[in-house]
Amino acid sequence: MEEMDKALLKLSERVTDIEEAVISNPAVRSQALKKVKIQKMQAKGGTVYQFQFYADNKVTHENTAWDGVIQRLLSVMRDAGLKQCSIKGNVLLTVLMNKDKQFKITGLKQNVNYSVFSEKEHNRRKNYILGGRAVPWMTALGIMDGDGNVTSGMQKKFRQINRFLEMLRDIEDKLPENCTIVDMGCGKSYLTFAMYHYFNEIKGKNVRIMGFDLKKDVVEHCNKLAREFGFDGLEFYNKDIADIDNNNSDIAMIITLHACDTATDIAMYHGIRWGCRVIMSVPCCQHELNKQLTAESLPVVTRHGILKERFAALLTDGIRAQILEIMGYKTDVMEFIDMEHTPKNIMIRAVKTGRAFDADKKQALDRQIQAFGIDQCLYRSCFGINGLEKE
Repeated sequence: MEEMDKALLKLSERVTDIEEAVISNPAVRSQALKKVKIQKMQAKGGTVYQFQFYADNKVTHENTAWDGVIQRLLSVMRDAGLKQCSIKGNVLLTVLMNKDKQFKITGLKQNVNYSVFSEKEHNRRKNYILGGRAVPWMTALGIMDGDGNVTSGMQKKFRQINRFLEMLRDIEDKLPENCTIVDMGCGKSYLTFAMYHYFNEIKGKNVRIMGFDLKKDVVEHCNKLAREFGFDGLEFYNKDIADIDNNNSDIAMIITLHACDTATDIAMYHGIRWGCRVIMSVPCCQHELNKQLTAESLPVVTRHGILKERFAALLTDGIRAQILEIMGYKTDVMEFIDMEHTPKNIMIRAVKTGRAFDADKKQALDRQIQAFGIDQCLYRSCFGINGLEKE
């Protein structure tokens, strides 16, 4: 992948809107073009992003639709030799370019003053996968009204659903046309309904989805809605995910969104041992290692409760990601939804590669486990006495 394409992909994942930006710091001081400003503006046809080029005491303008803004921004930096761009939008960040035309993102943080979904037009402009027109099941769940407008109080849920679908879009080519997806700990199942709609109604795949949850009333309600929506291939079960077994070979993907504590590990373990092509997980409530970390293992952190809790969660997810890599998955750890919506915003996404068991990474992980003196659920399940490594 070219450096430009890599930067475009990384920046597009993080920046969903720009209010203003400044491209500056010319590589050659004597060059005519010294600076480019980008401003979000309202025009007769809707929102545009105006590029203002400052060169030779003149200012020229160019309007660009959102779909082309980030690519145009990077092209200007590369072609004009402007080495820095400061962006203010849904996030605050700086893009740097070195002499080899390689890009780096730095200073990334959420813009707490940024407001989304303030206008009906804004929803349309962002070109969400589900947006701009009414979707019957979203209307029934109160996410949209009959005209396709996002209802008050459901904007963040709408954004979360579309972010999840964007992540599915990135891996959909890894799934066969006819397959089964298992959602472990599905809860109220907003994302499960969205996933079924995306694969079957939008993409035309023949995908069956099975949702599992411990709450009987929630499961009954979700099954009722699935029937009302005509989602014949979507079924929900009142069953502990620890008791799920698979006698079928067509389960292609496991997802677990906010499954508490070791339930995430159990779901990942199922996915690994079933040979699932894709595993997607947003962990939640990671208490297991927090209880095990001692003052001796990392005293500068463990003496403070809040730091110990956060470190234990990061350590847990780091171990999970490493195990997936060991077992032959390409694994990405990324932001799922911004911190304003939920602090539980890490997505672990793993795609099966066919690579062999990685003994070197396993040994490195063993050393870390021993150094901290911990016993982690997924590690124990995969590498314990009766683990997958012994099979």
